[in-house]
Amino acid sequence: MLADPVALLRRHLGYPGFRPGQEELVRSVLAGRDALGVLPTGGGKSVCYQVPALALRAGEPGAGDDGVGTALTLVVTPLISLMEDQVGRARQIGLRAERLSAGQPASERRSIARAAIRGSLDILFVAPERLETPAFQEVLEAACIGLVAVDEAHCISEWGHDFRPAYRRIAVIRGRLAAPFLALTASATPTVRADIADNLGLRDPTVVVRSFDRPNLSWIVRPVPRGASRLALVRSLLRAHPGTALVYAPTRRSVDGVRDALARLGLVVEAYHAGLAPEERTRVQARFLGGACRVVVATNAFGMGIDKPDVRLVAHLQLPGTLEAYYQEAGRAGRDGDPSVCVALHARGDDALARGFLDRTHPPLRRLKRLHRWLGRRRDRSGRVRLTLAEVRVGLDPPGDAAEAATLLRALARARGIHPLGPLPDPECRTGIGTGAGPPGSQGLALGWRSAPEYAPIRRLRRRSLDKIRAVTRYARSRHCRRRSLLAYFGERAAARCGSCDRCRRGLRRHDSDDPPDPWTDT
Repeated sequence: MLADPVALLRRHLGYPGFRPGQEELVRSVLAGRDALGVLPTGGGKSVCYQVPALALRAGEPGAGDDGVGTALTLVVTPLISLMEDQVGRARQIGLRAERLSAGQPASERRSIARAAIRGSLDILFVAPERLETPAFQEVLEAACIGLVAVDEAHCISEWGHDFRPAYRRIAVIRGRLAAPFLALTASATPTVRADIADNLGLRDPTVVVRSFDRPNLSWIVRPVPRGASRLALVRSLLRAHPGTALVYAPTRRSVDGVRDALARLGLVVEAYHAGLAPEERTRVQARFLGGACRVVVATNAFGMGIDKPDVRLVAHLQLPGTLEAYYQEAGRAGRDGDPSVCVALHARGDDALARGFLDRTHPPLRRLKRLHRWLGRRRDRSGRVRLTLAEVRVGLDPPGDAAEAATLLRALARARGIHPLGPLPDPECRTGIGTGAGPPGSQGLALGWRSAPEYAPIRRLRRRSLDKIRAVTRYARSRHCRRRSLLAYFGERAAARCGSCDRCRRGLRRHDSDDPPDPWTDT
């Protein structure tokens, strides 16, 4: 008999009771049932797998076991920095927690694997790619897995198609395990929720979707006039809103520039992006959480899993490419429930960056089809094509750069238009073909050519991504209540006016029926 979840929560975490939605998810997975939880940012998703891990551990008071053979809770999570934080939190409440990552010495990984197999671990954090390694598959066969939790499960839909395809292959391990699956995320539209459930193969899951509304947050979009300085607008926001602040910028270069400019004004400010050394990112994160710096300027690499309660301002130099990303990032404000402000700067043409990223992940079909035909003309009698990345660049119509050529080859492979007979080049040109000896792009590339590519999935994913970009633009330009528009995008109804966003505070005098239709709530 498992220990009572509420008693475990009080004993180990010190909370008097669960937040809304948590207990239903916890009791479902402990009863062996799959579950999908959509809890808003700051809603306590980690509790939903920590308490089951406590209940499944050996020797827990009230569990009625002999203290041997803990059922392991396996947590699939996206980022190494996030794993480190999750391991630390789990250990604070008394769980025997570890993580596995490629950066660990092989001896350490073997030791952790043995502990998992012996039943002397309560919870283990891994990236989705780890599930596909032969060494870890042996762990899955030998260990007693009591629960598989997929944290930040929206990544299945947002990253799994291109950036990290291992996210869409997590369900492969289902056939080896009898354990229930728990999917957790803070931002998922009804379409994304259905995609998560379908991809993971959730069986009659308990689905808990809590309100996305954060009443203490004020949502503001500030237009950037032609020729105006975004940096000057950020400075005015920091003056108007004292307290801890996050400033999101779209590129590493812009992060460094804004950090330097704010530091010259005397602000205690740090920069954070994926280009920094791991120890520097850890230092910045620790200073931010410890209150040693007032402002962090960051790319979207910062924030997932960060739980600082007193962020009073989250400012975006420009809106991200999706409203899901914006809600996640802006939602790091006001987790203590006190009034906080989320401000995004917006100008016409801001979607160019998002569209450029879209072209790198889901290229236009006309480019793919032209490349496929060009490769077909170069195949030998066995259907093989041998060439270099530099030749592919020239063969594009019109010619492109190495990054685009690499992107198109990978997209064509996903469409089954080619079959790679060796490693494909990295679109960032960091690994693979073109980075060894000789000039970039000079190394050999071997492909098998196929006559009938499956373009429909590529077309569907590109259309979905374009819809997300257009939704961001509509949100920025809408004359409706910001809160209402955001909640409607996530499938939730709200009052016509919140009274705290920039649109409501301007006091539009027109009656709702005189406004143009809201694209997410009116039909």
